[in-house]
Amino acid sequence: MAVGSMVKHSIKAAEILRQSNIYTTVVNMRFIKPLDTALLNELVKEARLVVTLEENALAGGFGSAVLEYLSDAGLGNVKIMRFGIGDSFVEQGSCPELLDLCGLMPQQIADGIAKKYGEL
Repeated sequence: MAVGSMVKHSIKAAEILRQSNIYTTVVNMRFIKPLDTALLNELVKEARLVVTLEENALAGGFGSAVLEYLSDAGLGNVKIMRFGIGDSFVEQGSCPELLDLCGLMPQQIADGIAKKYGEL
């Protein structure tokens, strides 16, 4: 599930994963608030791993809202992986440089998902 500018990166990451026979569904979460809980309920029914991608702080961001909802709904047993900006100072730089620094480039996303997927 990706928001904003991360949708295009998630599509590219899915293409990379497909080359390793890991098939994904990319969902463009067009809005963050209110959270589309009906869609989340449907997605987690068959998902082995739920991944959130955002170009935002992880703490208090979209991925946190998904985790909070799943926990409150009693669906906390779903495996979830969040990509976003960690709780650290981010240097100045071009957008691609900063995304790379934060691990938000398509190859980095695909590598992280493949590793986690292999652990399931």
